[in-house]
Amino acid sequence: MINDIRNIKTLAGNKYKNLKKPIFFLTIDAIFYMMNYAMFYFTIIDLMNNNFTMKKLIIYTFIMIFAIICRFILNRIGYTGIQSEGAKIIQDLRIRMGDHLRNLNLGYFNSHNIGNIINIMTNDLQDFEQVITHSTSEIIKLSILTTYLLLIIFAISPLLAILQLIISLTGLIFVILGTKKGAKIALKKKHTMDNVVSRMVEYIAGMELFKAYNLTGEKFKRLKDSFNDLKRESINTEIALAPYVMIFQLITDISFALLLLVSTQLFMASSINKVEFFSYIIIGLSLSNVLKAFSTQYTFIQYLKLATDKLINVHNKKEISYELEKVTLPNYNIKFQNVSFSYEKDTPVLKNITFEAKQGTKTALVGSSGSGKTTVTSLIARFWDCQSGEITIGGINIQKIYPEELLTNISMIFQDVYLVNDTFENNIRLGKPKAAREEVINAAKNANCHDFIMESENGYDTIIGEGGSTLSGGEKQRISIARALLKDTPIILVDEATASLDADNEYEIRKSLNILTKNKTVITIAHKLNTIKDYDKIIVMSDGIIEEIGNHKQLMENKGRYYKMYTEMEKAQSEFELI
Repeated sequence: MINDIRNIKTLAGNKYKNLKKPIFFLTIDAIFYMMNYAMFYFTIIDLMNNNFTMKKLIIYTFIMIFAIICRFILNRIGYTGIQSEGAKIIQDLRIRMGDHLRNLNLGYFNSHNIGNIINIMTNDLQDFEQVITHSTSEIIKLSILTTYLLLIIFAISPLLAILQLIISLTGLIFVILGTKKGAKIALKKKHTMDNVVSRMVEYIAGMELFKAYNLTGEKFKRLKDSFNDLKRESINTEIALAPYVMIFQLITDISFALLLLVSTQLFMASSINKVEFFSYIIIGLSLSNVLKAFSTQYTFIQYLKLATDKLINVHNKKEISYELEKVTLPNYNIKFQNVSFSYEKDTPVLKNITFEAKQGTKTALVGSSGSGKTTVTSLIARFWDCQSGEITIGGINIQKIYPEELLTNISMIFQDVYLVNDTFENNIRLGKPKAAREEVINAAKNANCHDFIMESENGYDTIIGEGGSTLSGGEKQRISIARALLKDTPIILVDEATASLDADNEYEIRKSLNILTKNKTVITIAHKLNTIKDYDKIIVMSDGIIEEIGNHKQLMENKGRYYKMYTEMEKAQSEFELI
């Protein structure tokens, strides 16, 4: 329990203290709620003693009305306050979790499916909000009521109170054991839900493919199987939890019947009087209902605690480390010194590679698929950290630089362009959020995308659709280049964007890239060797090592792997032209 409170404090952050005021009001509300029982108790005493008068009726009624009005005010302040503060906490937590995820190593995202991450940021956060805004206050209220009713029973008969406490604790043990067992099964349900979300994302994103191969509906077996798994785990969770809660409620009902028998014996033995006897019947029945509600709420909060545990697990993941939050790079020379890296243990992707890309020069990475080209650019952007060796920019180890500060110096143009469901202007402005509209338009013109933007329905204010669904591949690439032009960084990383485009689009993008990369430090993953003939340096990679390095002329004279790749490309082009 202490650990759970600590986790809630950690996730709520500085706003946790803001919950104290509404919880205080809700606690006072619970105390005023108990005044109804007190007035009822005094009424019974007076009726049994033939001492009930109109004056007392008016007093008791006035006190109850006063308590109800106070409860209305307290409940409104407390409930509104806890809902408001809960919403603020969740809003703040969403932002903090988003920032935290952004600062995690990409290894986290490779080891967790997208459904798990989506569920954490949506369903688990919503469950955590339930813990803050509903379950916590409800448990406090029920705990106060239980304590109060037990004290009344103790005042009536210590024996009845002790027996009631023993029976209640026995029943509670069943609930605790049940929730511990049920939590393991409920966790499996949450993992299954992660899988369902992943399959749904996969299904929606690949709808065009699934339709083409007639895999929609039940024919998409992966999605159907995930739904069946979720149904099974949902049933298993209910089956696991329900018996223990039902046993507790059964024990509570039986205990009331047995204690009614005991209280009757005490009454007949004159150990308690008739006022105390009838008071116990009413108070005992009320306690029975409160305990049932407590067991249900306790079970529910234990299920919600799984969400808190998942959130705290992500929250405690180590972010990418750094020493320098602000840094002024003396130059933009990029240097790899004996760098080795692997995504998975014992499976090296880069093996002790060393090279340098001087400021203002163009360097191309070539090689077969899986040779390590993309990994090199990912390490420069510090999406990953190398396991050994050193990568420096301007002589400073990039592992010492704050990742966001590092990325202010880098623009990336990759084949898979990320566009948001927003306007052309806002998509380009991602490169420089505070840019003026004129800057956006100039960048678009230099990227050769101004014309097709202006031909759209609302020009720069046209919504382009999720992932740029309304644009062609070439148009997406040009928007990406406009974004990089607007950002105007000294280092450009390019995964050759023209590899799969038609001639017209390739020509337009080549012009845009020439403007973008002028006088910049450029690292390009090249797929077409004839586009890098004028590059200052070409690095030929194979199976994670550098096999050759030099410019086009030098490598052709060496007649090594690059020479073979280039001559095969020329031969293939010649044969294609003859067809």
